Amino acid sequence: MGFNMNAHPLHTYLMAQGELGGFEVVVPFKNVLQNIEKPTLEVKPKPVLEVVQKPVLEVAKKDDDSLWKNASSPQDFYEALKGHSIYTKAMRLISFCVPKIKTDVPYFLVFNSPLELTAEAKSILERLFKKLEIDLNKCGVSFFLKCNDAALPREKNVLKEMLCKEIELVNPEKIIFFREAPKPEKIETPPPINGNIATFAGKPAITLYSLLEILPGKPNVKEKMNEVLSISQAFIPQRS
Repeated sequence: MGFNMNAHPLHTYLMAQGELGGFEVVVPFKNVLQNIEKPTLEVKPKPVLEVVQKPVLEVAKKDDDSLWKNASSPQDFYEALKGHSIYTKAMRLISFCVPKIKTDVPYFLVFNSPLELTAEAKSILERLFKKLEIDLNKCGVSFFLKCNDAALPREKNVLKEMLCKEIELVNPEKIIFFREAPKPEKIETPPPINGNIATFAGKPAITLYSLLEILPGKPNVKEKMNEVLSISQAFIPQRS
């Protein structure tokens, strides 16, 4: 039997051994294995994730609870209060009310909450100021605590500092405080107003009843209205 000269040497060797007597041969597997090409595994590179770095702020954000201290105008002051923790917790921000900003006013009217100045209460205030010959439209208005929640003891000093800062920016001639209306669930009767003129933030100031206490139908409303009128007349200079 002829051999194919182009065949692989291993194949030729095996065929020759077969013709000589069989295929029981010892194959040098070590050499064979060395001659067999190992399959090359294609290793795909892992995708490189693009990391987007957040821009570094050049100026760190100031603590929102201290922004009001550096306010140079009432607008900046009220805007800073909106981010203060006193007003952002619970439902306080909802009841936050920024008054119409006025400066260098003759009188600054301070209420505990916008809820104290209802339409009916404002009507009482207009009648009172008409008797006092004061133009209500020329007066400034503020609301502290600017919500209907009672201030916590640890908040009171901060609120007082805020009010002093607001008065500094508004710069009124005199201040009229309207105290908070007593809660219906309270049994004790709040003390009457004494009419004493005090100094607050360097300005003359008096405290009057809440307007909600002198609405029609309230107890002793006539006596309280006369008392408010008398105290106000003593506080407000009479026109010649």
